[in-house]
Amino acid sequence: MAFSLNGYEWLLRGVVELLDLFPPRRLEKEEIHLRKGGYEPPAPIEQGTIWVHGASLGEVITLRPFLNQLSRVVGKDRLVASATTMDGYRRLVDDGLCGHATLLPIELPEYLGPFLTRMKPRLLLISETEIWPLLLATLGRRGIPYGIINARINERTVRFMRLLRPLFQEAIDHLAFVYPQDQVYARRFQRLGVPAARITPLGCFKYDIEPGPCDVAALRVKYGIPPGRQVWCFGSTHAGEEKLILEALDPLWKGLNVTVVIAPRKIDRVAEIERSLQQRHLDVARLSDRRRPASHLLLVDSLGVLRELYAISSLAFVGGSLVEHGGHNLMEPAAYAVPIVTGPHTWNFPSEREALREAGALFEVTDAASLRQVLAEAVVDPARFLAAGRQARAVLDRMAGASRRTVAALRQSGYLADAA
Repeated sequence: MAFSLNGYEWLLRGVVELLDLFPPRRLEKEEIHLRKGGYEPPAPIEQGTIWVHGASLGEVITLRPFLNQLSRVVGKDRLVASATTMDGYRRLVDDGLCGHATLLPIELPEYLGPFLTRMKPRLLLISETEIWPLLLATLGRRGIPYGIINARINERTVRFMRLLRPLFQEAIDHLAFVYPQDQVYARRFQRLGVPAARITPLGCFKYDIEPGPCDVAALRVKYGIPPGRQVWCFGSTHAGEEKLILEALDPLWKGLNVTVVIAPRKIDRVAEIERSLQQRHLDVARLSDRRRPASHLLLVDSLGVLRELYAISSLAFVGGSLVEHGGHNLMEPAAYAVPIVTGPHTWNFPSEREALREAGALFEVTDAASLRQVLAEAVVDPARFLAAGRQARAVLDRMAGASRRTVAALRQSGYLADAA
């Protein structure tokens, strides 16, 4: 075990030294500073903090209701939140839900050690999946408990970690608890060697969506949507899906009073998508163009606006599902009672798909032709789609509560005792 961790440590050290010699141009000074554990709290921390880690922007957004509830128990200034990506870190800073926001330090002793000494965490809560072997081994040796909340893990990761068991064994052995989203994930963590007594399924944070105050009329003005015009939002699309969406829309454009919004999952694809739309001689505008009134085809080129666009939509397609990606969060449109359309590839969200399907709140398509049929039906039978949207919201309400249950479990287990 020690050899595997030592080998990993030296490999990681070599990568870091190589990046120091030949730094990528895209790296900002702030990013380098924070990745090397350089975050300094505004004032010395006398007692332990609660450290919560979410990898990407999506996970950080999902953590918001949990962080809100946790801050009421331990106090905002006692919360440290970290992210793996710069987008996630910036969202943590903008949200201001925690007293301290940073990037996850590189798990080498020279970076991680001083960070832990300054921040004095009494507990690390890891969201969803991320298992960093050196980080968790270090915490275990220091006697700092850690666990996984909102936990999920796919079969590929289970096989990978079992194959490299010596590398991950120490991290797994010291897991104090795992709170999976459902029983399927619970069984997978058991196969990794986590004792069943340490595993308690508590549900999924993604159902605890906080729409907040939503002034639809103000949002329509903000995005330049004229009175009487509908919005169809195609969110989190992947390469290959835009082509199918446009093929579905081709014969429908003439009779539509709709702004079609295309929001790619990766913003760096915007220019490529824009060129393909222009080749079809479609009148397209980027969201940042702020055209008034909005174009009939709107291309989203900024982060953090998808939920607002779902809020003003009368129909939402959730991407990553017409191509073999596994889909994205079906419950985001449901929070605004918006009818949901999805492709067949939704294996990342099986529970959500089944619950929505059983409630008659999901329109499933397989290709451009079936998508075209659903869109045409939305025009001629809007009442049916409104009812489906209301059912989707009811499903979300039934499945919510994982954030509250997780905070309660942490308190009951004593991990938050005397934290406030």
